[in-house]
Formats: sequence, structure tokens, C-alpha cells
Amino acid sequence: MPKIHIPVIGYTQGGRQMMTTAMSAVDLVSMVAKPEAWDPVKTTTHGNRPRDNNHMAGIVNYLETEEKFVLGAAVLYLTSKEAEFKATPVPGVTTEVDAAQFGTLTIDIGAKFDIGDGQHRIGAYEKIVQGRDEDDPLIERLRTSGQPLIIVIEDDPKHRAQDFADLQRNVKAPTASMGQSMDRRQPINRELADLFDHVPLLQDRVEYFKDNPGKLSAKAFSFKTVRYVSGLLLVGNGYRSPATMDKAVNAHFEGSKSNPEEARAALKDFWTELGELVRFADVVDGNISVPELREATYLTSAGVLYAIAYAVHLAVADGSTTISEAVRALDKVDFDRATKTAAITSEDTIFAGNLIDPDTGKLVAGRTAWESAGALLHAEIAASLHGTATLPEQSTEEKPASI
Repeated sequence: MPKIHIPVIGYTQGGRQMMTTAMSAVDLVSMVAKPEAWDPVKTTTHGNRPRDNNHMAGIVNYLETEEKFVLGAAVLYLTSKEAEFKATPVPGVTTEVDAAQFGTLTIDIGAKFDIGDGQHRIGAYEKIVQGRDEDDPLIERLRTSGQPLIIVIEDDPKHRAQDFADLQRNVKAPTASMGQSMDRRQPINRELADLFDHVPLLQDRVEYFKDNPGKLSAKAFSFKTVRYVSGLLLVGNGYRSPATMDKAVNAHFEGSKSNPEEARAALKDFWTELGELVRFADVVDGNISVPELREATYLTSAGVLYAIAYAVHLAVADGSTTISEAVRALDKVDFDRATKTAAITSEDTIFAGNLIDPDTGKLVAGRTAWESAGALLHAEIAASLHGTATLPEQSTEEKPASI
């Protein structure tokens, strides 16, 4: 029977023969079997989870738009009847006791790889290869690029399924804060990283490794919170999906209609003025610590910060005031924690019934809570600056408001 020969590096894990190599996406898509749905009752195939078309479309878009792309290894399976690994000693380089061995994977010409992990990556390649002409620049880029592979010789479908479960269990995804702060492709992430050195409140007080700083943490805000607060300030609350909001926020920094300097100034004004509110200023001046601020006030709560940003956005959207004036007007609001733990009313805190549960005194999460709190804070700003507490009509139309 005709054979295919692939150069690989062989090794073993758990007593099984495994190999690592790379293939071009164009060649790979013709050599994989269509994933079958996972069914624990079946014993002949190991199956897989249903493909997420949105996730796959995201990978396609990534490959289309990012020239310096990177995708992790896919895990593929062959049976011992279809494939064989043969080591090829290299004098002066390899020995019999090395964990890694250069060699050749020999595969039956009609054999198909069974996808263990990586079906969305391979599915994205398939969509691109099938939807474009041979001379398309993207096809050429994929043809000359390697998709890393881990190939396992395993006959038992149930063991293949167990591998998938083990791979997911042993991988720890980064927090949103860490992932976003590392992603320099999105303008807002770059802008915020550059902003931190110029705003006293944010210097050494942003948490990257957790999305919610602990009670005793010296960090006041997570990167995720700072990012969303900044987005609300620039575009308001009219965007329901994170991807759509990201697009609107990033549009302030790049594109034909962008005004990066104005957007940068808006963020700097907001965070600088916020740091000059009495309670935050105490932290910046070193009079109290962040844990003490967290214990005494609601100001480090993400929901309260969202409400503040939303209120300031509303106040400046019609051009009647500036960001600096709007934030300074909030110094008249009492952000101290209510001393009561039950039967809390608006006399105890402006956040009673929106961000604070009146019956328990606990913070309430959710968009409705901080939007309601933001509307009240906007009324306070309006009353302070213009002598009126008239609330604006709130819109959910998906379009950026002026800064």
C-alpha cells in the first residue's frame, strides 16, 4: 500500500507514541476526517463538541487580517494500523535515551487524521482554502506557513476523548485583565498602558493578574475595569456586545473619522480629575491606603466606577460641560459605605436600590444596576452645575456619542 512520509520529532507520554511536526494548512485540511458529534454511548469513534461557527469565523478573520499570526498546536490521532513512527539516529546529536527522537511518521495513503483538539483552527483553515482561489495571497501565506501538530498513535476512542478532557483541565486561561493588557493590537489597550504613567491615581494601582482585586490588595482597579470604564466614558452604554463596543471605542483612535488626541485628552482628564476627588486624593497623597479606601467607600467597586463614567458621558454628550467639570461635581456625592446592613434607603446612600441591595447592604452586579446609579449621578452633576436635576432621555442606539 502506498505510504505518506512526514518528518517528525517522536517522544512518548504516558507510554504512548506521540510526535510533533508541522504541516501547511492547505495540505492539512485534505488529511483530516470530519469531526463527529460526541456521544459517550458510542465505542467506535471518540467524537467532538459541536463547532462554534462564531468562534471559527473569529479565527478566519484573525488569519485574514493578521500577517504575523500565531496558532497553537492541534492534537490529531491515528491508529497503530494506519501509522508507524521510525526513529532516525543522528550521529553526534541523538542517543537512544533522549526524550526526543528525530524520525519519520509513515501513514497509509488513505488514512485520515482524527481531530482531538483544534477543530476550530482546522475548520477556519478549511473555510479559507475552500473559499479562495489558488493564487490568493492568503492561500499562499498559509501554504508557506506551518500549523504545529501533536500526533498521537492511539487506538481506543475513549482514551482519545479522555485526552480532550485532560487537555482542557490542565490549561489555565489568562484573566481578562491580563489578556487585554497584553493585546497590543487593540488601540484602547495601548492607549491605557501609555496613560498609566501620566495619571497619579493609576500609577502602580492597576491589577493585571486578577479581574477583581482582593480586599487587602494595594491595587485599586483591575485593567478590565479601567478599560470598560474608559470605554463607557468615550461611547456610552449603547453597545450590548463587547465586540461591538470595542469597535466603537477603538474607532476613536484609528480610522478616517478618528480623533486620537481628543480621545486621549478625554481619558486623561477623566482619570486625573477622578484622582482629585477627596477620597481618591487621600490615597494619591498617601494619607490612606487602598484597602482602607475599599473598606470605607464604594469607590473601588466596578459597578460604581461604571456608573460614574456613564454619568460623566451623559453630562458632556450635549456639550454643555466638560469632563473635568462633570467629575469635579461628583465631589458633592457621598460615596461612603452605608453603616446599616438592612433597611437601607437613599438617605443612607445614593446607591440604595440600584447598586446596593436595601435588604442586605451588599453590592449588586449587573448592567441595570449601574445604569440606574449612573442616571442618578448624572442628575447630581446637572444639579451641581446647572441647578437642575433633569434626566436626559436614555438611548440604546448603537452609535458613539461625542466626547
